[in-house]
Amino acid sequence: MTGYGESAEIAADLDLEDVSEPVPHWYRGVALTVLVLSIITAISALLAGLAAHETLLDRTEEIIGVAFTGDDQLTIDLLNTKHDLQTALGQEVSEAEAERIEDLENEIRQLTSKTSTEDTAARISVSTHMLFSIAATIAAIAIAVTGLAPIVHQRWLWGVGVLIGVVAVGFLSYGVIGFLA
Repeated sequence: MTGYGESAEIAADLDLEDVSEPVPHWYRGVALTVLVLSIITAISALLAGLAAHETLLDRTEEIIGVAFTGDDQLTIDLLNTKHDLQTALGQEVSEAEAERIEDLENEIRQLTSKTSTEDTAARISVSTHMLFSIAATIAAIAIAVTGLAPIVHQRWLWGVGVLIGVVAVGFLSYGVIGFLA
């Protein structure tokens, strides 16, 4: 044959040898750390998505406000031009149109204020999204470092992974504070 039977025997022997050796106690801690870091990564990614969605909504409302402001300004310009023509022709200017211009100018001031608020909210959402994205990335790096520890039998790598995970939790916490504010 081609030697596949021998390869299977060698693989079976290796598996039995690995199982027969005692597993160091700290491996369970590594497994628990990886589990916690995975949860932190998932939460960070979820919140990053929510923050991105919030940014999209804020920017959409800002764009709509700017569009309405432009529309109202165009209406004001047309009515003022009409009034100028009526005055030049010696015709009377409609009082209702003058009130409409005043109402539109008030609406523009309100929309401008709201647009500014939406812009600020969108900038905060972008910052929050960045914090959550950084937290997810750092937690993923912590998982990789922590997972490497039992493979190379280096307990200190577990500690490094935990420290990196603490940094991820810091970014996640800071992002949550900004998200809830």
